[in-house]
Amino acid sequence: MPESHSTRVPGIARRRMAVLTALLACGVLAWPVTLPAQSPEQRAALERWRDSLNQISDTIMLLRRERLMITEAKADRDNPILHLRLGFLALRMGDAGDDNHYDDAASEFEWATQLKPEWPYPWYGLGLAELGVGDSQIALVSGLKTMFGKDALTISAMAFAKSAEVDPSFVHGLVELANTAMRQRVNIRLGVALDAHRRAASTEAAKNPQVLLARGRVEREVGDADSALVAFKEFLARGGNPGIGSLEVARTEFVRGTFDGVLPYFSGASHDDDETVAAYRKDIAYIATTEELAAFDAASGSARAEWLRHFWESRDRRDLRRDGERLREHYRRVYYARQNFYLASVNRHYQIEEIYHSGSTDFDDRGVIYIRHGEPSERASYAAPGIEPNETWRYGRPDGDLIFHFVAREDVQDYKLVESLFDVLGYAAAVTLQNSTAAASSTVVTDQLLLSREQLSPMYRRLMTAGGGTSGRYMAEERATGRQSIEVGTTSDSYELNFPKELKARVQVLAVGADAVGSLVQVAYAIPGSSLTAVSTARGQLYPVRLRFVVMDAKDSVIGALDTTRMFVSRSVVPAHEHLVGRAQLHLPPGTHNYRIALQQGEDAGIIYPYDAVRVGGPRSGFGLSDLVLGRRGTNLPWRATPSDTVFLNPLRSFRPDDEMQLYYEVFGMMAGATLKTQVTVKKEGGGGLFGLFGGGSAISLRFEDQAPGVVMRVTRGISLEKLKAGNYQIEVTITRPDGRTDVRRQQFTVQPVD
Repeated sequence: MPESHSTRVPGIARRRMAVLTALLACGVLAWPVTLPAQSPEQRAALERWRDSLNQISDTIMLLRRERLMITEAKADRDNPILHLRLGFLALRMGDAGDDNHYDDAASEFEWATQLKPEWPYPWYGLGLAELGVGDSQIALVSGLKTMFGKDALTISAMAFAKSAEVDPSFVHGLVELANTAMRQRVNIRLGVALDAHRRAASTEAAKNPQVLLARGRVEREVGDADSALVAFKEFLARGGNPGIGSLEVARTEFVRGTFDGVLPYFSGASHDDDETVAAYRKDIAYIATTEELAAFDAASGSARAEWLRHFWESRDRRDLRRDGERLREHYRRVYYARQNFYLASVNRHYQIEEIYHSGSTDFDDRGVIYIRHGEPSERASYAAPGIEPNETWRYGRPDGDLIFHFVAREDVQDYKLVESLFDVLGYAAAVTLQNSTAAASSTVVTDQLLLSREQLSPMYRRLMTAGGGTSGRYMAEERATGRQSIEVGTTSDSYELNFPKELKARVQVLAVGADAVGSLVQVAYAIPGSSLTAVSTARGQLYPVRLRFVVMDAKDSVIGALDTTRMFVSRSVVPAHEHLVGRAQLHLPPGTHNYRIALQQGEDAGIIYPYDAVRVGGPRSGFGLSDLVLGRRGTNLPWRATPSDTVFLNPLRSFRPDDEMQLYYEVFGMMAGATLKTQVTVKKEGGGGLFGLFGGGSAISLRFEDQAPGVVMRVTRGISLEKLKAGNYQIEVTITRPDGRTDVRRQQFTVQPVD
């Protein structure tokens, strides 16, 4: 028998070890000899008792009940129902904030298991009690116990398994077993949960919707997505929550890597029950902004589904992806993070250098970054005596790499973000290094630490070779890079395209042209033959080229996008020195917008360009000048601005000295008959001038006056380049209205040397 109520607190650790040993010894998956079962009346009475306790929030009243029941239990020590009632009372007090009562509850339920080992409720109660104990343990102790597989959550999972073993029709045990297995941080007993569910498959309990839901989640967690789908679909067929069921089907399809989860995902999102709404909200909260979560909370029914559709599709557009890719990738990342970055304890402690506090109770900071940005381009770590576990991740970006440093202190399962690689050494050591006049690599440890990150960024090579005079400046730059990466990485999310081969190509975006719909933006590109890969066909050499172009307004909302593939056919292979050229156009509203471009040729060659901006004008935008188009006759990229205006695009912006440059631009917002003054200036870049950007004078300077034919004036001028030497130039066009208002546009071009 367990110790008496008056002395049950001492020896908690020994009692827990004894329980674990007993569970292992009896074999949690061995079916017992048939014994008298717990009656339905007894179970119903216990559930009524639990319901009555949940209505009491006054802990003083609960304590009074406990004292009375302890006195009663001392007089009737072999009454299993009394110990069960007292155990659930202690559980309620633990849930009310008194963590010590979880141990008291565990003692009562353990006593009941010895009195009635064939009943499910003693084991079920023991599982709940040990679950409470596990959640209340401090991080260090919990982490150590978990590592050795002797933690309270392990006992909890095994007790739930025992409740299902003694009575396979017992629904509570199967469901709580699965939930506990999913909650365990390390040494998770998913195998125990899965075996219990599968062995109970022929019982009536296995057909219960909540059991089917729990089993599906466990099946998916262990990697059997097909079995999980069967369980979730049967859950729906047997009347389970349609919102939750649809979401679970979607999650599983996404983990399988298919797009079959898209329809059930949005179908489930239209259900308004609290459980469904909370599940969808939690899933997007990993990446959503505060404003986005507020918008989610404000939507309901079909409007919520439409809001989620926009939430994910806008991310697809921004990342130059097809519809559904970002949604599918999100659930793959969450699943991966659960397998690799799940927290061993929810009680997290921070050092002074660990400035980012995620607030996550699910994942360490590696998981936070992984869910937001996916697989890093490169990882690095350094292990040595006295050095805490550490990792550095680099994400290659066209606009500049993101670099994240993680270190695990106290709990080896909890990696946290720090600003600098030197913070791996601890706050005091990092401050000493920053204020030192010695080189950053002046010790063996710092030298090896820098060497381990050398391949991630040139700045670590600079730190390794810098002397004491420049080391401090480089260390400050390295810390600033880490700080900026944390700021960007923890407030944004991305799904960057990656191509095995880099495509050598030139792309030009020009805000020029308009039609009855509105203003146009031209996207022209040129790919050298040396970078092309052809597919031989009966018609000749086939070159598929995919262009992805997305435009965002000042609020980062997508206002226009293109995703188009053009099949170029050539009779022969394009020579290495020649170019394949193409063009696409997109309607955009007037204003200054940010854009992204990706160009792909074939299956594995591509390039992503950094963010850039385009200023769009037009007939409805008032006075202004379009972008400048610099072309030459005879190119293979003509554009019909109007039926009578042919414009020659040249995305290479490269000319021979004997070429006549065809300058084309449009002026908007003029009145018919008004006089427009135009100044065209060409300057060579470099060689002095203002800030050393331009030469001492203009290579070409031209002035014109024109009469505006109407609201839109289209201008084409031929400019001779014969006086220009080889080099890089900038052409500038300034227009002036009669009232003195002006607008300016500039464009770079190159004059090639004479052969």
